[in-house]
Amino acid sequence: MKSLKHDTYIVLDLPNKIADKVKEIRSEYRYTMSLPAEITVAGSSGIGVLQYEQDSSNVYKITKDIASRTRPIKGTFGKVSRFPHTDIFFFTLQDESPFRKFHEQLVNSNIKFTDSSFPYKPHCTLCNNSSLSVKETDELLSMEMSEAFILDTVSVYSLQRKPNGDINVHLLERVKLVGE
Repeated sequence: MKSLKHDTYIVLDLPNKIADKVKEIRSEYRYTMSLPAEITVAGSSGIGVLQYEQDSSNVYKITKDIASRTRPIKGTFGKVSRFPHTDIFFFTLQDESPFRKFHEQLVNSNIKFTDSSFPYKPHCTLCNNSSLSVKETDELLSMEMSEAFILDTVSVYSLQRKPNGDINVHLLERVKLVGE
């Protein structure tokens, strides 16, 4: 049995064209994030990261099973928002329901997760920067990206934190959403 040893997330990958635009925004506002441009469905809000020491092959099997029953998800970003009392800015989603449904399937699966003190909020993080000026904050909050996109892959990523503060990102599994 190969077990999980680092913080592990389950995410829906943004398509390259949209991901590149998100990365440009992140760069402009001096934000480097460990995970790629994505919508997290397990690991931040709702449910925390996967519990360590569980069988990774079981996690992949369950994730693949959920993906096999899930159609590719059409998404469109809504307005930019900010989590209360933080410097975390993010794109909301116009229709959260397919993301919430995917999240609930993970919650109700046999995968074990750590607790999260925050309710699930589907989002795409843009920035976590306490040094933004008022002008930059206003620009970020007024940003729009109205182009619709299709999310058709789910990925499992592990973040290995190094003693020097660097983080190595490891793609552990990626499967297509192929539900009817």
